[in-house]
Amino acid sequence: MYELQCRPAGRPWATKARTADVAAQADDSQPLILHMRENRSHLSREARLCFAVIGLLFMVTSIGPALQGHWLVPAFSIGAMAALTFALDRHSAQRPASETLELADGRVSHRDSAGSQVELPAYWLRLTTESRNPSDLRLILSGRDGAIEFGRCLSLDERRKVAPLVAEALARTRGR
Repeated sequence: MYELQCRPAGRPWATKARTADVAAQADDSQPLILHMRENRSHLSREARLCFAVIGLLFMVTSIGPALQGHWLVPAFSIGAMAALTFALDRHSAQRPASETLELADGRVSHRDSAGSQVELPAYWLRLTTESRNPSDLRLILSGRDGAIEFGRCLSLDERRKVAPLVAEALARTRGR
């Protein structure tokens, strides 16, 4: 998930939510802030159905060996389902990954949830996209002073939507 925001020049830390259409029409005096966060929606109906089918398959495949006296097979099936449930529970309890990309005053600033922060001058930066295969896309702002990879917590479709917005905002920031 991502959210475009604009920071009014008079109030440096106050933000006002904006949609992509409004951000495209923004004037050059307003910095652009892009908040990105990993999507942690609840499991869909199809995903719950998939886990139910996996549990059913574990039960069905362990009945035959259990009737023949091989009790380790059902124990393994129960353990595998418990491990899967535990992993899903631990994953949902963790804080989702997030990033903030700010393009303002001729500078580009990137912060992530791990605590790292990078700030580079926008004049030398250019947006490059690397794609090793059709299901992979990396967004990189590279320049002579360093590089920033952003959008790691976004899905592939969201990365494709964010790339032109960041390219346009970078051009506006560089043009000031």
